[in-house]
Amino acid sequence: MNEYPPADIPSQTRGLREVYQFDGRTFHRRKGTQDWIEDQPEAESTCPPAEFPHLYLYLVQEEQGPGEPNHWALFLADKNEPDYGYVHQVTGDAQYMTYEPSAEKVNIYDAAITSNVYTLAVVSKDQAKAAQLVKQVAGQEPPPRAEDRKSVTENCQRWTMRVIAKLVQGGLSCLRNLE
Repeated sequence: MNEYPPADIPSQTRGLREVYQFDGRTFHRRKGTQDWIEDQPEAESTCPPAEFPHLYLYLVQEEQGPGEPNHWALFLADKNEPDYGYVHQVTGDAQYMTYEPSAEKVNIYDAAITSNVYTLAVVSKDQAKAAQLVKQVAGQEPPPRAEDRKSVTENCQRWTMRVIAKLVQGGLSCLRNLE
């Protein structure tokens, strides 16, 4: 187990992560976990700096029954309420799924979809535009459907991947995997 951060070095909360800097190095961990992970220097990035992010887009996963694939959804949260935000997901049987966004902000931990959480985008500018883009793209992406069970080719995972690809095409191009 890492002994970081030293007791006199405060950490900052950024979304579902805690971050601290010490001796020119940056460390992070998912809130509620013990081990700190040192950030590795990234290759030259064209993304704007995210020192003061306002909006986080997460891929969240929920473990399902034995032998079943994880349920995937997108979660959009504001920096001031990192545990509360909007879920964008499709639900139902893989033969007939429906888009079911949360109408109100939900607590990500109460939503029971936090087996795994991955940060996809950190938005420091135009957060209202980014939130609208996520809502628009997710709402327009057709949920998986099939004529019968034998014809099923997609589930919530593929739908989520299609939404992410369209978000990149729509300008949300600074996707990051920070977990």
